[in-house]
Amino acid sequence: MTSGRRTATLAHVAAALLLVAQPARAEHFVIGVEAMDYAPIMGTGSGGEFRGYARELLDRFARRQGHSFEYRALPTKRLTAEHVAGRLDAVFPDNPNWQAEAKRGHQLAYSAPTVPFQDVVMVPPARQDQPLQELGIVRGFTPKRFLPQIEAGSLRVTEAGDPSRLIRMALAGRVDGVHLALPVAHYQLKQLGREGALVPSTAVPPTSYEFHYRLSSVRHAELVAQFDRFLREEDAALTALQHRYGLDDQVRPALR
Repeated sequence: MTSGRRTATLAHVAAALLLVAQPARAEHFVIGVEAMDYAPIMGTGSGGEFRGYARELLDRFARRQGHSFEYRALPTKRLTAEHVAGRLDAVFPDNPNWQAEAKRGHQLAYSAPTVPFQDVVMVPPARQDQPLQELGIVRGFTPKRFLPQIEAGSLRVTEAGDPSRLIRMALAGRVDGVHLALPVAHYQLKQLGREGALVPSTAVPPTSYEFHYRLSSVRHAELVAQFDRFLREEDAALTALQHRYGLDDQVRPALR
């Protein structure tokens, strides 16, 4: 090989290595988020401002990558419809089991699980060990573990538009108990100055420690891959952040 050819080949190799070494290109993304107050995990204010642990999680990721995120709060069903129509770059939170029919025929990339919490049934202390006949749930969030009882007619369901209304229903005795994420229930009770007025049911054990909120994207699998890497590499910092928001709140074995 002549000196000129060798020099050209080395230049091409160097250029290729440089491209590989370059960080991911910073971009602007529109992230669809659920228009619901599920504090402290996430919520949207009256002006549509996205907030809570999920906002801080995604903002940290965006800063690390150099991306800019625009958050667009939408109702659950519209969120999925806008996503699969290509009008959103990604959605948070999402899960492969949610809105499955609306997603049929679309290939979505899902991140690793992001938000840990327990789902519980909160009841007045006097009803802690009693079976339920009427359960309050957030509209659109029917828990699968209760479907057999609901279909058999042994459990009635009453819906509310948000966790705050749900907690008030339980406090007023309009339902036997309400199904919520434990940190959300505790947050709402604290906001009302009624801490301890509802406790986790021992007749209906909490679901095991779960991670079911994910980032999804129809159009940007590479963004989801970057997010997964961020979750792995920032695990310690994110664990501390979860603790600050009370997301590691759990029903202790003695209460079961």
